[in-house]
Amino acid sequence: MSTTIRNAHEKINTTRFLTHDVSLKPFCSFHTGGSADIFGTPSNLHELRMLIAYARENDLPITVLGGGTNVLISDKGIKGLTIHTAHLKNFHIRGTLLCAQAGCSIDRIIQGSIEHALSGMELLGGLPGTIGGAVRGNAGVHQVHIGDLVEWVDYLDHSGNLMRTHKEELDFSYKHSFFSETTGIIYEVAFRLIPNKATSEAMRLKEQSRKERLDAGQYAFASAGCIFKNPEGLSAGAMIEKIGLKQKNVNGAMVSPFHANFIVNQTGSASSNDVRSLAQEVATQVKKQLDIDLEYEVQFMGDWSD
Repeated sequence: MSTTIRNAHEKINTTRFLTHDVSLKPFCSFHTGGSADIFGTPSNLHELRMLIAYARENDLPITVLGGGTNVLISDKGIKGLTIHTAHLKNFHIRGTLLCAQAGCSIDRIIQGSIEHALSGMELLGGLPGTIGGAVRGNAGVHQVHIGDLVEWVDYLDHSGNLMRTHKEELDFSYKHSFFSETTGIIYEVAFRLIPNKATSEAMRLKEQSRKERLDAGQYAFASAGCIFKNPEGLSAGAMIEKIGLKQKNVNGAMVSPFHANFIVNQTGSASSNDVRSLAQEVATQVKKQLDIDLEYEVQFMGDWSD
């Protein structure tokens, strides 16, 4: 006999970390989007496995949401089970290895590494989001990418099996990793760092990187960072600015006046559809005027069917 969602809910006792019909606007840096049908917030490996089992038993699709900084969530919301990793935020250090759970913020891990006299991550200072999302998309700045520092990743497949993938298998490249192509759920990441007792200098570099982002207006409005990947050898932002699309506006969604590869929710009233419509118009105009195809960096989550 098949197990109903209600019975499965009772069976695995998820009441303390699973809720229904949760608005996702607070969990997306655009502050847009609909609701999650079912929203799970695991705090440890056991709870994460329980949620995976719950989804499997009820034939539910799984969507993993971290810091919500590089995603655009559909106004129709997300069907099935959304797993939010924010409570998976522990890390520990063994020698020069820093092991961080997927929900740790990048800034918190950088701070933790500096406090333990380890170096290598400080130029990523100010980079928004969580470790899981950063590894999935190989986030980077100043020619430093997070994949450069990864030793291994522990992840769960959709049967709940804990797997380990080492650096040489992770296929890191520009805005890409092994997890860009798989449905595995990142649980913990091990970073190989460098001993460094000059903690004051490391802190200065971290804060300098963050200040550069602040001065560039990257925190001025709600956004998800860069909308498009840079074509090889080119700057998407420079191309968008060149064809005069800075500050182009669709119902409050606007091409940022500070960085043309950012689309921002200027008024706070734009919808996800407004953001996507503007992004599509930008891509269309770049193709029409410069004959260059732009590829999305932002990840579209949820139901985008017409």
